[in-house]
Amino acid sequence: MRILIACTNEEQVGEILAEIHRVAPDWQVSECYSVSALERLLAQDHYEVVVCDLELLSSPALHELQRIAALASDTYFVVLASRDSQLLGARALSAGADYHVIRYDRWINELLLVVKRAEEIINSRQRTRRICEFNQRLLDLATIVTTEEILAPQLAAIAQAAMSIMEASRCWIGILNQEGNEFEDFHSYGNSEGDAADWEAQVRDTAWRSLYHKEPLINQIGEAHPSARRVIALPMVLENSPVGALVLASSAAMPLGELRRNALRFLCALAAVLIQNKRLDRLLQRRAQQVGAAATQAWEEEERARTVLNAAVAVTDSRQSSEVLEKIATNATVEIGFDRVSVYLTDAEQNLLCGTLQADSDGVVADISDRSYPLERGDNPLADAASGEAPYVLLGPEDRDEEATDGAESGYPQLLVPLRTHGDMVGLLVADNYQTHTPIAPQRIRLLRSLAAMAAVALERIRVDKLRKLFVSSISHELRAPLSSLQATSELVLDEEVGPLNEEQRQYLARMDSACHHMHRILDDLTDWSQLQAGAISIRKRKVDLRQVVEHTTQTLRSKADQAGVEILLKLPPDSLEVFTDPRRIEQVLINLVDNAVKFNYHRGQVEVSAFVADGEAVVQIADTGPGIPPGLQECIFEAFNRGSKEISRSVEGVGLGLAIASQITTLLGGRIGVNSEPGQGSTFSVHLPLEASSN
Repeated sequence: MRILIACTNEEQVGEILAEIHRVAPDWQVSECYSVSALERLLAQDHYEVVVCDLELLSSPALHELQRIAALASDTYFVVLASRDSQLLGARALSAGADYHVIRYDRWINELLLVVKRAEEIINSRQRTRRICEFNQRLLDLATIVTTEEILAPQLAAIAQAAMSIMEASRCWIGILNQEGNEFEDFHSYGNSEGDAADWEAQVRDTAWRSLYHKEPLINQIGEAHPSARRVIALPMVLENSPVGALVLASSAAMPLGELRRNALRFLCALAAVLIQNKRLDRLLQRRAQQVGAAATQAWEEEERARTVLNAAVAVTDSRQSSEVLEKIATNATVEIGFDRVSVYLTDAEQNLLCGTLQADSDGVVADISDRSYPLERGDNPLADAASGEAPYVLLGPEDRDEEATDGAESGYPQLLVPLRTHGDMVGLLVADNYQTHTPIAPQRIRLLRSLAAMAAVALERIRVDKLRKLFVSSISHELRAPLSSLQATSELVLDEEVGPLNEEQRQYLARMDSACHHMHRILDDLTDWSQLQAGAISIRKRKVDLRQVVEHTTQTLRSKADQAGVEILLKLPPDSLEVFTDPRRIEQVLINLVDNAVKFNYHRGQVEVSAFVADGEAVVQIADTGPGIPPGLQECIFEAFNRGSKEISRSVEGVGLGLAIASQITTLLGGRIGVNSEPGQGSTFSVHLPLEASSN
C-alpha cells in the first residue's frame, strides 16, 4: 500500500515514518511539507492513503481540503487535528476527508489502526466498482446481442467483456471454416504495441491446441513478450462441435477462479451461437438465391415453378418447425405435382430416422410418427439415402423394399431427397406417384431439391434462434441477483444504517441507486420480450373495472410525471366500465403508454388519459403534448428495439421494447393499439379492448 504524509512538523513526520516502518515494512511511504508539494505528488502518482495535517493548509482550511481531496477521488483521506480542534476535525469529514485523528498521547497508534482499516475500505471500494463495471458490461453486451444484427460489433463486445473480466491487454477470436480444419478469420482486439513478429503464429497455435481441451489452456510465454507473458485460450463449442477459439493475453498472472472461468465459458458459448447464426443467415441467402435460380429456369418450362418459389418464401418466413414441415409436404404435392410426400427427421441420440407427417395430392395431412428406421447403411433405402452423400436418390419399382418404404404397392417410382445444412443431416423427403404411376421428371426433381434445401436451412435457423433467445433470457436471469444485491446495499447505505454520509457521498449513492432501477427496468423488458417470443406469457382474463385500472396506473406514475414537470389529467366516465381482460396485463400496457407519454413530452406539458365506449369496444386514449411522431416512423414504432428518431430519443432511457411489448400483450388480450400523431402537435395512443368474453 502507498501512503503520502503531508505535515508541517518534520519531527512528527519522523515519528510516523519510524512507527510505520516498524509495524508495516512493506508499505511505501512518501512525505511532503507544503500544499504545493502535496498537489504535485497527487497529480503525478496514485496513493491509496493520504495523511494530511490541517495546519498545513491555508485559511480557510476546509475549502482547501475539499479542493485537494477532489484531485484524488479514489484516495482515503485522513486529517490530523490539534487537541483543541476536535470540531474542526469533524467538519473536515464533510469537506471530503474519510477520517480524522486528534493528536494526543497515543495518536500515532490510532493513526496506524485507521490506515490498516483504510486498506480494507479501499479494497471494498475497488471490489464494488469492479462488480458495477462487470454488471454494466454484461448488460451492455446483452443489449448489443439482442439489438445488433452485424457479427463484427457483437464479437467486439464479447472481446471487450472478456478482457474486462481478466484485465487482459489483448483478445483474439478465431473462427473456424466450415470443415473445421483451419481458421478462416482471426480477429484481434485491444493493444497491439510491442508484439514480436512471430506473435500471431504463437497465438494461432495456442488457439488451435485449445480446441482439444475441455478446460482453459494456459500458456506461459516468458520474457520474450513482456507485454503479454501469459495466454489463456478457450474453445468456442456449439453442440460438441468446435466453432472457433477465444484467446486472452495479459502481462499479469490474474487468477482464473471459478467465477471468471464460468464467465469466459459463457462468453465463448454466446460467441459460438452468434457465429453459427450468421453462417446460417449467409447459407439461407445462398439457398434463397439457388431457389430463385431454379424457379426462374422452371418458369420457362412450366407455370408450376412460380408457385414453388412462393412456397419456398413461405417456408423461410415460418417460425415453427411443424409449420415448416407441413408447408413442405403440402406444397410438394399440390404445387409440384407429386401424389404423396412424407417427411422424416433424424434423431441423433437414438440414431433413428423418425416419421413426422405425410401429405397427399388432396391436401390431406396425416401423422406418421409411428414409423422409424435405424440410420445404418444397408438396412433400407431410406437410411441409405439420408446418410449418403448423393443429393437425391431416384428409385424404380425394382429398387425398392416395400416393407421399408412408404407403400404396399409396386410399379411406381420414388424420389428420396435428404435435408442437409452445411453437411449435417436434418431429415429426408420421400416423394412418389403411387396413384398415377407417372415417371418423375427432372424438373420436379430440381424443384423438390430446392424446396428441401430451403426447408433444411429454415429448420436449422429456427433451432439456433431458440438458442439465441435462451441466451438472452439467461443473461437477464444471471444479472438480476447481483443487481438486486447491489441495489439493496446502496439503499442500506443511503438510509445511513452503516454510518452518516456527507452530501457528495449521498449524491454518488443516489446516482448508483437510480442506475440500478434503470437496469432493473431493462431486465424486466428483456424478460417480458423473451417470454412473449417463446409464447410463455400467461393471460388470466376476468371481469375488470377499467376505470379503476386507469386510476391506479396514473397514480403510480404521477410522482415521475411531477419530477419531469408534466401534468397528468384524467377524463373518466362517472360509472364503472367493465371489460373482460387480464387486469395485471392491461395495467402493464397502460403503464408503458403513459410512461412513454411522460418521457417524450416537454417540460410543463400535459398527458390526458381518458376511457370510454365506442363501437362496442372499450377505448383508453393517452394523449400528450410532446413533439409528435413523423409519418414515416409511425408504422415501425411498435417494432422491437425501435426508439423512434434519434433527435427525440437520444436523451430518453430504455432499449425500445415498451411499445412492442404493449402491442403484443394487447393482441393476446383480443384488442389492438392505434396511434394518431402529427409533428409538433403531440401524439394520441388508443387501446381498444372487447367488452365481453370472446365466443371462440
